[in-house]
Amino acid sequence: MARKETTLRASSLSKSFGATTVLSDIHLQLNAGEWLGILGESGSGKSTMLRILGRFLDADQGKVFFKEVELKPVSGELIPGHESIRLIHQEFELFPNQTVQENIAYSLRFFEVGYRSEKVAELLETAGLGYVKNQKAKLLSGGEKQRTAIAKALAEQPDVLLLDEPFAHLDNHNRRVLGDAIETLRKQQKMSCIFVTHEAADALAWSDRIAVLRHGKIIQIGTPQEVYNQPFDSYVAELTGDINWVEGGKDKKSCFIRPEKIKPTKNPEKSKWQGNVQAIRFHGNHWEIRCSDGKTKLSFYRNKTDLQVGQQVMLTYAAKDLRII
Repeated sequence: MARKETTLRASSLSKSFGATTVLSDIHLQLNAGEWLGILGESGSGKSTMLRILGRFLDADQGKVFFKEVELKPVSGELIPGHESIRLIHQEFELFPNQTVQENIAYSLRFFEVGYRSEKVAELLETAGLGYVKNQKAKLLSGGEKQRTAIAKALAEQPDVLLLDEPFAHLDNHNRRVLGDAIETLRKQQKMSCIFVTHEAADALAWSDRIAVLRHGKIIQIGTPQEVYNQPFDSYVAELTGDINWVEGGKDKKSCFIRPEKIKPTKNPEKSKWQGNVQAIRFHGNHWEIRCSDGKTKLSFYRNKTDLQVGQQVMLTYAAKDLRII
């Protein structure tokens, strides 16, 4: 198997502000063409990490390498940033009184007019912005601003794109539109990207690998499937989705199981647990059934409403779906 080319690498990064440690001994590697999601709660150090990787902030300790070349300290540079790395902040940094296509064209201002027009048209299509190309940036929705900022950054053809909470503050429609644009980018641009988010669903959907950040430390790195199905600890388990705590194994260790792995049964011999339905909640594409036996509470998902509150249920699951923490 061919070794993957490393685009961006962080080694032993640590950062404090006063007495507060924000990042501690961060080791991170971004491979060519990879989308790496940094998942963590607010205050976990995600945005600080992006600023260090984007060369807008120096770490107190550690080094950053671009294609295995160590990058100089930001404090020694006249202009912060790096020509091959583009960081898109939540504020987007667009020119408010310029149109969408003017904002994108600005990044291509040193290129020949014909190429500039062709590239702007291409990026407008890629980002799904053709319908607002003549609209001023200040009049755009949050999703449109986000896609314009991404298209503007891509016009400069960076090797690495850094996105700070790209889906934050977007409604469901704009999340889907931005998601479609990101999928197009992944296929057409084949660029390396690190994005930070506090939403597990976004990290699971768009990452090739996920790094879970807690209190400034990376506690697990893996594919979305590995992080979701084999979480390092209870924090990662609960951060990435709903879980049920149960007893399992020969030594009665605490285990968890995802709601989608639990099924109702009418066969007492297959039953692992009995209780009564406490609540039924509709989530659009499924129903969540919450149950209790007086001591333990379990939830499971159902795509139909054949149960009622107060009804007794028997539930079953496979031993292989239990995860010991």
